[in-house]
Amino acid sequence: MNFDVQHRPAYALAIAHLNTGETVVAEAGAMVSMDTHVEIKTSAASPGQGLIGGLMKGLKRALTSESFFQNRFTAKGRPGEVTFAPTFQGDIEVAQMEGETLYLQSSAFLCSAETVDLDMKWGGARTFFGGEGLVLLKATGSGPLVFNSFGAIQCIDVDGGFIVDTGHIVAFEDSLQFRVRKFGGGWKSFIFGGEGLICEFSGTGRLWLQTRNPAEFGRLIGAKLPPREQ
Repeated sequence: MNFDVQHRPAYALAIAHLNTGETVVAEAGAMVSMDTHVEIKTSAASPGQGLIGGLMKGLKRALTSESFFQNRFTAKGRPGEVTFAPTFQGDIEVAQMEGETLYLQSSAFLCSAETVDLDMKWGGARTFFGGEGLVLLKATGSGPLVFNSFGAIQCIDVDGGFIVDTGHIVAFEDSLQFRVRKFGGGWKSFIFGGEGLICEFSGTGRLWLQTRNPAEFGRLIGAKLPPREQ
């Protein structure tokens, strides 16, 4: 299985090239097009997990703003292609997993090989105050993992320390440690500086950033909408 990313960075989509019998797992609603011989199945569970295991996986995904169900696309009889696109206008990155662990922000997952396992990761109060929605997506295993951003994606090789606005984090390797704090270290900067909370990373590893902040964009659009009628 391999992926071809087109139309980056503003309106990227990912084309999954499947060998015969291969399966790609995708977020519900992400499919744009597919070959007619590709079989699609919708479920909360991966093969072998069983009903209870599938329900638990689905509930965990729902807590991270992902869909309860996922779609599984399998090329039957011959190779096939499936095209996926994210909800946000932005870029797509393909990470080739080799047994390591990546953490993704809520809603960043697009699709992956079925050999990549997704679970939620409780990060304590720091992820709540950091705008990560209480939990992060934890991806482990081997094979391609495809995730998306709002805006373009920038990959940073952190060696020592690095500071990022929490709204611009897309993904990071588990070799990085992080803590969330107020911008500038004081309440005056936090309230009036317009930067909110920042995430301070330490260690050595890769960090993926998005060039736009979904929360700030939502506040901008929301302020221009007409008031709701009672």
